[in-house]
Amino acid sequence: MNLIRKLKLISADYYIELLICVALIALAFVLDSPTQIFSNYIKINISRSVLVTDYVALAGIGATLLNAAIQGLLGLILLIRSKTASRGIVLAAIFITIGFSLFGKNLFNTAPIVLGVWIYTKVKKIKFSEVSTTALFSGTIAPIVSEVAFLNEGFNPLNIIAAYAAGVFIGFIFPIIAESAKRMHQGYCLYNGGIAGGFISTFFVGALRSMGIEVLPEHFWDTSHTLFLAVFAYVLGTALIVYGLLKDKPVNALKKFMQLVNERDINNSDYLIKYGNTCYINIGIMCVAMTTVILILNIPINGPILGGILTVTGFAAAGKNPTNCLPIMFGSILAAHFNHLDLTASGNALSILFSLGLAPVCTKHGWICGIIVGFFHNSVAIFIGHLNGGMNLYNNGFAEGFVAITIVPLIIFVQGYFKKSKNNISDN
Repeated sequence: MNLIRKLKLISADYYIELLICVALIALAFVLDSPTQIFSNYIKINISRSVLVTDYVALAGIGATLLNAAIQGLLGLILLIRSKTASRGIVLAAIFITIGFSLFGKNLFNTAPIVLGVWIYTKVKKIKFSEVSTTALFSGTIAPIVSEVAFLNEGFNPLNIIAAYAAGVFIGFIFPIIAESAKRMHQGYCLYNGGIAGGFISTFFVGALRSMGIEVLPEHFWDTSHTLFLAVFAYVLGTALIVYGLLKDKPVNALKKFMQLVNERDINNSDYLIKYGNTCYINIGIMCVAMTTVILILNIPINGPILGGILTVTGFAAAGKNPTNCLPIMFGSILAAHFNHLDLTASGNALSILFSLGLAPVCTKHGWICGIIVGFFHNSVAIFIGHLNGGMNLYNNGFAEGFVAITIVPLIIFVQGYFKKSKNNISDN
């Protein structure tokens, strides 16, 4: 009876994410044999996992889906055990955890970082639920653990100990840096964890390079599973839309959805709290829309690209919608035509998807400004990874921090200038 009572207290949102994880496990064992899956799952956990390590290319589709499901389930257990209330940012945290476990996060390299966040809560004497989502976002710097552990491409117990010590330390400081980063960009970047991870990983890589240890990015990039992964994304997106429509009268749901896409408040962008289950319509539409754009651009869907689609899907509960994302994506695609990379190259492909962390800029200042920041984001994102050698998985979030801190104040100045000039003309 106690178990039944506890299950009833768990939010329906968590059950939806649980079903996604179960579906990933089922698909894994349909696509690969158990022997292949488990041997390749170990391969994932002992890999460097730096950007860009597409686990599908490294270890096969089965092990990759299993890894994503395991990380998602562990994230859910963490949230439920800490009694974290369901809200938009919680959905975003789970979706980004599943997404980035397709190309960078695994049990080995995230465990010590989460432990470090837990120790932080004990030192500060706060409930873990206050930083539970931060603990999930802290996986952005998980490759640091893998890099130290497997520095010499062999098993060395001292390296493992050093890696876990480093992981606990960076997990401990992550909430502190993340809070500081939030004040810097003033809410104009949704990927706050990427900014914090960028600063931490840049310091770490700088220290290694100063000692003569070179840290280089990887480039595992699968191109052979586009059809299957596209179908998965479309089925997921459609199911979420249907769920959102069924949980309310369609007329009411569509009315709320129109209110959602016209949202202008960047300081309270929790769509799940504000609009309830109608939020799932937006989540599903964003999943379908992003998949469609990627296919139109002829970009292969693999671990990193599906991870990007799932990240957009999750943050559609916490600030993203079609009206504030499409102008930014257009700006990023436009910039991709001017740089030296092919449009479908990993740098451009990931930049186009992850540029949408700047959605609050478009929400607050309009679609023209959305195009502008999307354009500049691409220019920054494809090169900024060299600073941290691929150690920061949310590298685009780090780039967005630079854009938000530098470009947004200029936008505010120009808009203020023209507004003042217009008022002066009206007064005359």
